[in-house]
This record gives sequence, C-alpha cells and structure tokens, in this order.
Amino acid sequence: MIEQILGDKKFIQTMQRHCYEVISRLMQLKIEFCIVVDTKFVSYSPNLPEDLNPNKNPYALFVLAAYTFESLNLQDDKITFHAGFGPNDFESFVSVDLGAIRQIQVENDMIFVNFSLYNRLDESKLTRHSMDVFLNNPNNKDSFK
Repeated sequence: MIEQILGDKKFIQTMQRHCYEVISRLMQLKIEFCIVVDTKFVSYSPNLPEDLNPNKNPYALFVLAAYTFESLNLQDDKITFHAGFGPNDFESFVSVDLGAIRQIQVENDMIFVNFSLYNRLDESKLTRHSMDVFLNNPNNKDSFK
C-alpha cells in the first residue's frame, strides 16, 4: 500500500514541487543549506575523477554554501551548482534532479524530507510512444508519402 502512494506519479510531482518551493525560499532568504541526494540522478560536468566520484554510494551530501550557494540555479525539474571536490578542489558543475533530493538541512536541522520513489522519465520511451500513437492513427499514414 505505501509503495503505491510513494510511487504515485502525482505524489512524486507534489514532492518535487514542494522541494522546488523550499529551495526557492531558502535562496530568496539567502540561507545556506545542505542536500542529501540519490546519486543515481546526479551528473557532473566535467566528470569527476574516479577517486572523487560520490556516485559509488547510494546517497551523497552536498553543502551549498559560499561560492557554491552563489552559483545555484534552480529550474523546474533540477538544481545546478558549481562545486569543488577533494583536497585539490576539482571543479565541476553538478546537476541534481529535484525528485532525487531526499533531504534538505539548514545547519543541523532537517526541514524537508522526500519519501517518494522518484524515477526519472525515460525520454526515449516517451518519444517512441508518441511516434507509435502518431503512426497508429490512420489519418496520419499519408504524412510520410
């Protein structure tokens, strides 16, 4: 029963929207914060060296403070920021799906928890489904002649 709720598409979207609103407000108030994220939905540009890559673990903690906080860019479905990794501060831009943010913390207090069973939509499946629907409509058969 609980998996049905936590995996429900509308519930996942609600949690993403709430995450967006919490981060947006923290940014407006200029309050630095930390996020705990599911590493399956985190990407780096450039890619991190293997010894620095936190994606070996299921979760990672990012401290969004100082320059990293100033570099935050909040979008409808993700947050991006510039960060340094390791003792030599290897620089990379980090992109995290909002649905993959499991917790938001301010100082030592947790202010947001996301229990939803987030899973990124596969864009190629959506495109293929759209094309199949289009091709299965008899009115569209002449479009390719």
